[in-house]
Amino acid sequence: MVYQIIRIWATIFLRIYFRRTIVYGLEHIPRKGPLIVASNHPSAFLEASILGTVLGRPLHYLVRGDMFHPKFAWLFDWTNQIPIYRQKDGISNLRKNASSFELTYRKLADGEAVLIFPEAKTTLEKRMRPIQRGTAHLAFGTLPFVKEEEELPILPVGVNYTEPRLAGTDVVVRFGAPFLTQQATREDREAIDSFTATLSDAMSPLIVQIGEEENEKYYDVLASVYFRCICCKPGEGVVHDDLVRISSWINQQEKGGLPLRGMHEFLQNLKRNKVSEAAYFPDLLVRSSVLLAVMLVMKTIWLVAGGWIWRVARNVIFSKIKANTFKSPVAVGAAMVLYPFVSLILLITCLIAGWPLWYVLIWVAVMSMGAMFRPPLALIWKVMILDGKAKSVLQRDVIAFRKQVAELLK
Repeated sequence: MVYQIIRIWATIFLRIYFRRTIVYGLEHIPRKGPLIVASNHPSAFLEASILGTVLGRPLHYLVRGDMFHPKFAWLFDWTNQIPIYRQKDGISNLRKNASSFELTYRKLADGEAVLIFPEAKTTLEKRMRPIQRGTAHLAFGTLPFVKEEEELPILPVGVNYTEPRLAGTDVVVRFGAPFLTQQATREDREAIDSFTATLSDAMSPLIVQIGEEENEKYYDVLASVYFRCICCKPGEGVVHDDLVRISSWINQQEKGGLPLRGMHEFLQNLKRNKVSEAAYFPDLLVRSSVLLAVMLVMKTIWLVAGGWIWRVARNVIFSKIKANTFKSPVAVGAAMVLYPFVSLILLITCLIAGWPLWYVLIWVAVMSMGAMFRPPLALIWKVMILDGKAKSVLQRDVIAFRKQVAELLK
């Protein structure tokens, strides 16, 4: 019951945090029976949260053991988290893995779904890291516990962001066709290598991949223009396929070539004008001053009414956490706790003071309004007061990129 309540709230919050959550391949998800879900892992527990809201069935999560603290054991139980320890966590902790794996085997044998991250490391980058053997060990270790009439499918999935650290960006999730675990043991090295290769081949096409790290910012420019400036209907695989085509084009460009040079100059212009985040909100650059003013007023109302809670929490967390991978999920997790807490405080205040309870509903509605105006308040203001000549140059670039993407996708 508690898991379902948390799942419902996470679904609502993540739909507000991301501008769009586009999901493909739901027809591939087995609705019952044991299931291992294998996902890429670019942004810590943000992928786990997203997949938990879209899978359509309860999900158990294998997570880093060093994240567990005895004081919060109740929370981990409520959210179906199972700790897995690594060598650097110490020998005493490694011994705990036996009970963790036994619990995982039992959950799978009971027909539950378990999420694992086969890359065994979380890094904020747009590529698939080498698949490790842990998923094969889990699958083959589970086989003796699976009922004779059942099989153990592996469901590959790719989670693709533009920029998960910014609220109002987009995420595309694509499930692939599941494959069955062949009969083998954890000691069968050949079977383990074969399984790992099959899993790698199944996951790779589901993930938008940029070969060179320095080219990721160019992909972000075109992907953001695609999402925000080109009318696209999320039909059968179309958005994911389009993003793959954009990434393939980026990967084919020579370093320093003319196409990439144009995007580099665009990013430099954004930086000079102190509107770097506009790379992820290019539609702002082509908006009229009147529309920008309306957005500014509405966003200001949201900020004063309670949006500042998110901004303060985000800034504090970003200043404390150095790893980009953990910034967005921790900030999102904090906001998911803070806003219900503030709502509860407001409700109690209304009851004590005798104020109408619909004050709380109005506050919740105003907070939800932040989802209608995605760009940060400061960014809207900076774009609105941009020098006319500078804005004209940036508008020209956005229009050129829009034409470029449209031509590319014909």
